[in-house]
Amino acid sequence: MNGWAAWIAVSSVALGALFSALFHALSDLSRGALEQIARARGSAGKRRQIDAVLHDLDGHARAVALPRIACNALAAVAVTLWVSDLRGQASPGWIDVGVGVPITALAVWVFGLVIPSSVARHAGEQAVYALTPLIRVIYVVTRPITRGVRVMDEVVRRLSGRSESDAGEDIKDEVLSVVEDARHEGKFDEAEQDMIEAVVQFRDITVEQIMTPRTEIEAMELTNDLGKVTAMLRKGGHSRIPVYEGTIDRIVGVFYVKDLMRWLAGEGSRGGRVFDLRQILRPAHFVPGSKTVRELLQELTEKRVHIAIVADEFGGTAGLVTIEDIVEEVFGDIQDEYEQPGDEPVPARVDAGSGRAELDARAYIADVNESLRDAGLELPESEDYDTVGGWVTVTLGRIPAAGESVALPGASGELNVTVLEAEPTRVTRVRVARREGSPEDDASDQREVATNR
Repeated sequence: MNGWAAWIAVSSVALGALFSALFHALSDLSRGALEQIARARGSAGKRRQIDAVLHDLDGHARAVALPRIACNALAAVAVTLWVSDLRGQASPGWIDVGVGVPITALAVWVFGLVIPSSVARHAGEQAVYALTPLIRVIYVVTRPITRGVRVMDEVVRRLSGRSESDAGEDIKDEVLSVVEDARHEGKFDEAEQDMIEAVVQFRDITVEQIMTPRTEIEAMELTNDLGKVTAMLRKGGHSRIPVYEGTIDRIVGVFYVKDLMRWLAGEGSRGGRVFDLRQILRPAHFVPGSKTVRELLQELTEKRVHIAIVADEFGGTAGLVTIEDIVEEVFGDIQDEYEQPGDEPVPARVDAGSGRAELDARAYIADVNESLRDAGLELPESEDYDTVGGWVTVTLGRIPAAGESVALPGASGELNVTVLEAEPTRVTRVRVARREGSPEDDASDQREVATNR
């Protein structure tokens, strides 16, 4: 028996296993873990090599895939020749191919897939770190071929009609899916999951989604009556207040309490000085509702401004947004020194046993649906509305009165909706229940409405 065929077969399978492990490791690499290893162990030169790999992970993965395929093909040929030699044949025939290929396939499956995948999963970063010089050499040598692969990849992408932003969306969806799975496995609690999801989605959130709507803005009309100004401060407890002239659509500036303190300590302390509110106002910063929260945060930071007025398409006031609103979008509600526990309405109180829930009509449907699913309820989402109150009024085509009960279509089937609280221009609180609610449930709703009144 000629031993060279056996040696080539074994060597090819072994090298194929090595390149396969590197391929899987590069495909599923944790950037943070590899960077941490490089900082802890590597020299400056090694860190530069690691940075080069991280700069083009896909390119390096494609590069090591090429010798992996070559080794597997060479192994198939060598095993076939080995089988032919064992049978005493001068040249391989179809029988040798029929025996050699399945043997090679089994060997490649075990040593080229199962074991390398396990190595990549449990020690992928260590393997990439140790073999970074080899990876870089292969990358440089195969660059002409991998460039051709990049061109073909771009051609296929364009033919499929996918944009480059779609790839980013796929990555975002994958991250959110991983986070969801991790929470179910007990690696994250719900608060940590919400924070990670908020960070991932931060670039897509618009100002309109987090702003305080026009109807809930606490603003002050322009006046030179110092008594009215101080009364407004005591009532609202805010350190910054928008000031309007005539109507809230004409915001003329933002009033800072500390500016009043400076005036009182300076000009106001000297007799005969007339208070002029306009003189101490700061310019209002206006932004469109379509601006992303990420862009707004950068803008407010650069201009050293804490509050922005959201303008609608007609030049009126659509809402108000602060840096605190942006921070709360990631970290959750932050209670300041003026807020008392219980001041903020609870978006959803869900009774999973009875399949009923009491909802703040200002709450976003996408947010409350997460809680409603525990009770087997789900509200429909649409481009025509965002909030619970919007769903009720748009579906009905009118603003219902407090105490009114109606049946509305939901995403989980028809729902009984009882308006618990309402104003002439909007619904403020509702109760939703599964359609099979009993008459006693409706009577209970009516009693609660009477109590709220």
